[in-house]
Amino acid sequence: MNLAKEVIAILHTNPRTLFEFSDIQKLLKIDKNERKALKAVLSALEEEGKIHRFKKRRWGLLQSSDLVTGTLSIARKGYGFVRPEALIPDAPPPPDVYITRKNLGGALHGDRVLVRLRDRDSDRPEGRIAKILEHARMEFVGRFQFEKKGGIVIPKDERINRLIQVPKLAIRNRLKNGLWVMVRILDFGDERRPMLGEITEIVGEDDEKGIDILLIIRDHGVKPEFPDEVEREAAALPQGISDDELAQRKDFRHITTFTIDPETAKDFDDALSIEHLPNGFFRLGVHIADVAHYVQTDSTIGIEACARGTSIYPVDRVIPMLPERLSNNLCSLRPNEDRLAMSVLMNIDSHGKIHHCEFYNSVIRSRHRLNYTEVQTVLDHSDPWICARYADIRDDLFALKKLSEILIKMREEKGALDLDIGETDVIFDSAGTVIDLRRHPRLASHRLVEQCMILANEAVAQKIFRLHIPSLYRIHEPPSQDKLHKLIPVLANFGITLPPKRAITPRLIQQALERIEQLGDAGAILRCVILRAMMRAQYFPENKGHYGLGSACYTHFTSPIRRYPDLIVHRILKEVLSGQYKDEENLESWKERLPEITLHSTDMEERAEKIEHEAANILGLEFMRRFIGFEFEGFISSVMNFGLFVELERYPIDGLIPIASIGNDHYEFNEATITLTGKSSGRTFRLGDRIIVSIDHIDVMKQEMDLSLVRKL
Repeated sequence: MNLAKEVIAILHTNPRTLFEFSDIQKLLKIDKNERKALKAVLSALEEEGKIHRFKKRRWGLLQSSDLVTGTLSIARKGYGFVRPEALIPDAPPPPDVYITRKNLGGALHGDRVLVRLRDRDSDRPEGRIAKILEHARMEFVGRFQFEKKGGIVIPKDERINRLIQVPKLAIRNRLKNGLWVMVRILDFGDERRPMLGEITEIVGEDDEKGIDILLIIRDHGVKPEFPDEVEREAAALPQGISDDELAQRKDFRHITTFTIDPETAKDFDDALSIEHLPNGFFRLGVHIADVAHYVQTDSTIGIEACARGTSIYPVDRVIPMLPERLSNNLCSLRPNEDRLAMSVLMNIDSHGKIHHCEFYNSVIRSRHRLNYTEVQTVLDHSDPWICARYADIRDDLFALKKLSEILIKMREEKGALDLDIGETDVIFDSAGTVIDLRRHPRLASHRLVEQCMILANEAVAQKIFRLHIPSLYRIHEPPSQDKLHKLIPVLANFGITLPPKRAITPRLIQQALERIEQLGDAGAILRCVILRAMMRAQYFPENKGHYGLGSACYTHFTSPIRRYPDLIVHRILKEVLSGQYKDEENLESWKERLPEITLHSTDMEERAEKIEHEAANILGLEFMRRFIGFEFEGFISSVMNFGLFVELERYPIDGLIPIASIGNDHYEFNEATITLTGKSSGRTFRLGDRIIVSIDHIDVMKQEMDLSLVRKL
């Protein structure tokens, strides 16, 4: 019996009831010998902020009190908000709690805290932090300064609004003022006592090449280098494939397979094959690198991969989830080399329906390594040399294009939403200097590969789900109708209508997106607005469907070199193929581990996205510094109560026009229509408006570009 889970289950079943110790003991049928263990569990759950001990030694959920637990977010101005945790599973969480600077109680940005509310029933509750339950970080990047006794470190993240004292300087002779360092916290102190720490690493100086990106990476707690023991274990893995291993696998080396990836990719974890069957069906093969064969659960490589959760791509470098010997060699489906794979073979009709599906531990031999541009060139017949080079797979590429068009249509009929907002390409010269920023084109070749991967992910998810065994799913829950209805006045500004008094369905959103496509720059902005109304996709140990893809059952299977959840799904599928999934002890083990794995994987994915976004922003701002004082045409990408964010037309990067600098008027923010309107002039600024701006100031480290309004077009 897991006592902690049983206690939580009892309290959640009776969320507004307070229980005496004896009540819980009876409900759990605990004998006298287990009383001590139960007391320890109750104390631990209280320490974690999951339950609360009330007067007269009664226990209950926090919703029975004026206390909530949640994660603290601190603004640069010093105040904070706590996002409360849902008190009951699947119930919407309470509204955010405002915390003034004086009520932070020594807590730092990202900490998990216990908050005492002033007014629980208010729409905008305020509170004070009563207890820090868990610190988000133990290490910080900051700038070092000598003091009379030791030194101080000023955290790079302005939201960490406290200094860190370093009384002992073990590496004094290597330190100097202004140096960027990594400091480990020894004592977090409180409102009255400073934080104490020790310097563990010198990160670098301001004039070092690439220091801006390295500071972002280290400040998010990522260490790019692998531990020595991980590298040693990777080096010891055998290079070849044994005859015994080959004998246990389905041999697909005779079929034509090939990889399609970005031009700069070095790890190729998915290959495709396609055949036309006599009955007119397509036989699509999706062959994924068999990472699980090499990376065992309890190996040092496996433990490190779990900790990293995902590979990270901060524009000018890669921080891989797996050591290079695996990611770029043993597991990479390089052309003309035998490689172990997990293969999904699907027979698909002309409507995109799968009629038969097979799964194998396999061995393949890729014929070609193509990039997206080359595939698009073949599809467009735009370069005779490229077309001649891939003449042997020309028919395969056109068959895949036709299949992808069928799959796109099928998904649209199921309610899938195309909310892709594009990416920014940072262009470097041979010396590694940024020379341009461009909007990343979305090609038919991208959609071709994307549709094949989605179908394979769906097939694997359904295979496992039908067996009713624990697994990991990629879920995207439907957005709330309240959020969708808030889109109505915003879209109405552009002549796009949604029904105000009935449910907004995926089909209605599709129709709105079709209209948005015709709006040019404003359309790109409105796609972002709709995307922000959606729930965030996440990993979860239960199937809840994927709203955005119109899929009833979905997982991630196709990228195990760079995503840990995919590696987990590979392990589960292998157990299905071997019959091991029937083992009750094994099933219980998965059931116990998957909640933590999915939560951690989602967190690591979010961290990677933040690093990648910040890295692209910093490199973009470094490039834009040469244009300070220049004027550019742009369009309003976001309207806030403090100003206008404007994306430049020539370069896909945005900056802020502060509200105070818009003009000689008092501007009022309308949250419903997302507009700013001058009280005297009546002049209105809304999303998508085209304007001319001047670049006034750029602070690369703060990732800020200040603009001033020249005129409205």
